[in-house]
Amino acid sequence: MRLQLLLLLGFLTINSISYAQSNKEKSDNYFKTANVFFDENDFVNAIVYCDSAILANTENLEAYAYRGVCKFSLKEYDKALEDFDLALILNPGYAEMYYYRGICKMELGASNQACEDWYKAYNQGYKKVMQVIEKNCIANDSIK
Repeated sequence: MRLQLLLLLGFLTINSISYAQSNKEKSDNYFKTANVFFDENDFVNAIVYCDSAILANTENLEAYAYRGVCKFSLKEYDKALEDFDLALILNPGYAEMYYYRGICKMELGASNQACEDWYKAYNQGYKKVMQVIEKNCIANDSIK
């Protein structure tokens, strides 16, 4: 009986690992297709495939990031913010997401919060953001 239980547990473990790998592979394949649409500036279809990538693997950081950038490109700033927040939960050191999240916040009228995000991006190595900081934060004294 004990041997049968161990065999059953082993079988279930192997199947769950296989299932997880197949989901990751599915997610990666969906994401590759999303990239094709993204590169063609077809953001609506890129979002569809990012959605599928995320459904297959909820930890697909790049799918959240790209979906957020697609929504940002479509000027859906509230929705883009949600994806940038999720990407930052998965990787708080993703400096570029702070940059994009800051732009969304600025577009939505939250300039102080935007500047906070841009400073985080800068402090984490995303040096391209300094021009945005100089234009929107230092000159306007939004944050120091």
